[in-house]
Amino acid sequence: MIQEDSTVKKIVQKVLKEVPRDLLELFYSEELPQKIADICSNCGIEDEKILQNVGAQIGKILFGKLSPEKFLDALKKETDIPSITAIKVFQEIDEQIFSSVRESLDKLYKKESLGNKTSEEEIEKLVVKEELKEEEKSPTSKEADAYQEPIE
Repeated sequence: MIQEDSTVKKIVQKVLKEVPRDLLELFYSEELPQKIADICSNCGIEDEKILQNVGAQIGKILFGKLSPEKFLDALKKETDIPSITAIKVFQEIDEQIFSSVRESLDKLYKKESLGNKTSEEEIEKLVVKEELKEEEKSPTSKEADAYQEPIE
C-alpha cells in the first residue's frame, strides 16, 4: 500500500510539473462538464455513457495523454456515435473548449504555437469523406437495382 501511494504521488507530481496550469484549471473548472454536456446535446448525443466518454477523451488531452490531433479518431473509436456526429462534436469542442487554451496545448504537445485550429477546409474534407462512406454503406445506393427482389 505504501509503495502504491508513492507511485501515485510521483505520477501526480509529474503531471503537475508537465501540464500547464491553465489546462489543469480548465479540467477542474465547474464550466467544463456543462460545456461538454451542451455540445453533446446540440449534436444530438443524449446517452450519458457517451457523454462521459467524450469527457474522458478531453481529460486525456488536457493531461497530456492524447494529442488533440488524435481526438477525432478517439471519438470515432471510443464512442458509438456516427462519424458525421463525431466531426461535429470535435469541431465544437475545438472551438468552445480548446481554443481558450490553444497555446498551452501546443506547448504541452511540443508544437510551435501557431494559434490556429483545424481549418474549415480540412473539416469540410472530413465531412465529405464521411458522407461518401455512409452513402456507400446505404442499401439504397444509386447503383442498387430497385426492381430486384431479395433472395430468401
